[in-house]
Amino acid sequence: MSTTVKTLEVPGYQVAQFLGSGARSTIWKIRDSRTGDMYALKRVVRRETSDQRFLQQAENEHAVANRLDYPSIRKIYDIRHIRRWLVVREIHLIMEYCRGRTVQDSRPQSVINAVEVFSHVAAALEHMNSRSLVHADTKPNNILVADDGTVKIIDLGQSCRVGIIKKRIQGTPDFIAPEQVHRQPLDSRTDVFNFGASLYWSLTGQAIPTVLPKKGEVTLKIDLIVTPPEQLNPNVPSGLSKLINDCIEVSPARRPQSMKEVRSRIEMVRSTLTRSRRADTGQDIEVENTSDQDTSGQDILNQSIPDQDI
Repeated sequence: MSTTVKTLEVPGYQVAQFLGSGARSTIWKIRDSRTGDMYALKRVVRRETSDQRFLQQAENEHAVANRLDYPSIRKIYDIRHIRRWLVVREIHLIMEYCRGRTVQDSRPQSVINAVEVFSHVAAALEHMNSRSLVHADTKPNNILVADDGTVKIIDLGQSCRVGIIKKRIQGTPDFIAPEQVHRQPLDSRTDVFNFGASLYWSLTGQAIPTVLPKKGEVTLKIDLIVTPPEQLNPNVPSGLSKLINDCIEVSPARRPQSMKEVRSRIEMVRSTLTRSRRADTGQDIEVENTSDQDTSGQDILNQSIPDQDI
């Protein structure tokens, strides 16, 4: 979607295209006037006093990105504060320009395709957790996949330090972990839950029940009844179904205790599926190693703003 922009000016850049919008934010394709390189601009606007939280999220997103360096996590290169009468009215984030579609908009076409995508996601989250950070909003709309298979996790606005207790509930109802709703300390197991809920949806097209339903009251249930993904999609192997069920346990103590463990288990599933496909086709299939892959030279374009704040 393109549009002519007369009011938006970004010193040093040419505004090329409007890409999408969200809560108090828009994303634009911009071109460096000196080098011609393409970037994405996230523009966050404060229209009223209550919008200050969106500016804070943008500040947080930049601060978190500066602590990360992983090819499957979108980079943020610069932050600009736009002031009017000495008050910050806008924040501009100069980000990596990325091509692709979100998993929300384009679900994986096969189980092995989903496993390949989420192997990258698991590795990226493991990297974040190794830096004592929690993404805290992993969901299909925050995962971009390019035609060549390149995967990017986006939107770090709700990311936080391990162990933090947030002042308000933040997350997305279909993927939110119980400890996020009950405002308990967040850690890598929160990412494990969000990851499992996202993979469940990607394989079945259905969301799991959470303690923050879209309609109704927050529940204090200890257990939530979830249909195993292998019953909804017969192509899901039992080992993968078991991994997902473990990830979405209500109690953090009953989940895998780290994304490293999750990545190891999903890589085992991936290897088994790949061997099975090779046996079925009689062809040699090369399996890329997500932990060592370097895709820093590839781009993916963010087609939407998956910025949800509850």
